[in-house]
Amino acid sequence: MGNAVKYGAASAVTSRMPSPIIWNDCPVLDFLADPSKGFHKFDDFKNSAITALATDTNQIVGDINWFAISETDTAADLVLNADDAGVLQIQTDGTDADVHAITTGNNTAGIINTPKAGEAKKFWFEARFKVNTITDADIGVFIGLAQPGEAKDAGGVMGADASSMADVDYLGFAVLSGDNDDLTIVYNEATAGTAQSDTGEITIAANTWYRVGFKLNVDTDKIHVFADGVDQGSDAEIDIDSTNFPSDTDMDVIISLVAESGAADGDEIEVDWVRVAQEY
Repeated sequence: MGNAVKYGAASAVTSRMPSPIIWNDCPVLDFLADPSKGFHKFDDFKNSAITALATDTNQIVGDINWFAISETDTAADLVLNADDAGVLQIQTDGTDADVHAITTGNNTAGIINTPKAGEAKKFWFEARFKVNTITDADIGVFIGLAQPGEAKDAGGVMGADASSMADVDYLGFAVLSGDNDDLTIVYNEATAGTAQSDTGEITIAANTWYRVGFKLNVDTDKIHVFADGVDQGSDAEIDIDSTNFPSDTDMDVIISLVAESGAADGDEIEVDWVRVAQEY
């Protein structure tokens, strides 16, 4: 049979590789052969270069091209680690409400259109990351998708105090500064009602790598949520037919770091890789 994959096995939790249970049905070669069939991007930050900081913005040029903001104008807060793994390091200087973010689409144009009910078009996302602190009031982090334009001063999808999300379109995972050991599943359709947050599904520790992702089950119109290659089950599912889900919306991948009042210089998120795909 060759190398069979054991979904949910211990080896899947510790591995650096993308989770087979998410990506086993993503036809990457079909998308590469015929771009009209779908979109796929993977960036492990090994083939990347960071442009010089201009005011507070710059670019990370690589397998995915990122627009980046460093609100404190410090180039050292956004660096590529000098090791074989290929890791992007995003740091704060400890200033309260200091915002850092990277996003696709040059912060102006979405690269993904979120699925809508009944469309039957598959959709995948996963990223591998770690944070150096989970102490309350240190930092807030968002990893996922958001409407274009959210990489900006006093923004980055999160409120400037890092304890809540802004009222914009988003879908992803948040480390909110009031409960930093909980990786909250969050999504919102701006102005459509109450933003949705699901706590208690994924608990994290400091200085520990995690893989988080989601994919669409087109038979049920539900997005399944995954942590370290394990489906978090029906309690964590997201119904894309909900009025609070941002369906049929142009989105960019965005990763944000926001300092809270207890942040120290060098508090950070490290990103090993990001992978995203959509069937057209």
